[in-house]
Amino acid sequence: MKKILIVGIVCFVIIASSFAVSMLWDVANEGVIINFELPDQGTKGTLSGLKATIDFNQKDLAASKISASVDVKTLNTGDPKKDNHLLSADFFNADKYPTLSFVSSSIKATVDGFLAMGNLTIKDSTKAIEIPFSFTEDTNGVGIFKGTMSIFSSDYGVTKKSPASKDKVVVTFIVPVKK
Repeated sequence: MKKILIVGIVCFVIIASSFAVSMLWDVANEGVIINFELPDQGTKGTLSGLKATIDFNQKDLAASKISASVDVKTLNTGDPKKDNHLLSADFFNADKYPTLSFVSSSIKATVDGFLAMGNLTIKDSTKAIEIPFSFTEDTNGVGIFKGTMSIFSSDYGVTKKSPASKDKVVVTFIVPVKK
């Protein structure tokens, strides 16, 4: 009887500690901002409709993970003709590849905030990337993730390789969350 009680207590402690480590955040979609810019080409735009599972705990980064996707058809440059061309098979091929997605493999602290390492998938290409970001949380359980990253569209088959790196895309994001 004593052994069963001890096993039960150990199981309870293990289960309780796993819940204490997990910190799931809900994305407040109405405040999400995802901007992109091709600085050498003068093209700017937005993406919307972020879907994400964010399990982030600053005190346990090893257990933290982020999985996010966005519908590529929400791309908006302010020019419907340009948007349609970018969504065509010439670029994103949105009918065949409707989402852009990121799945973290690890998250670590940096001097300026955090760094999420993981895989970004665009079209049929998946590449390992690093996304630097900051996180702030108020006393009401509301937080904000902010970050800026650069990728090259040619790495994902969206454009052809540019010798002068004119295919560089700078992505900035602000993602409000709540517990």
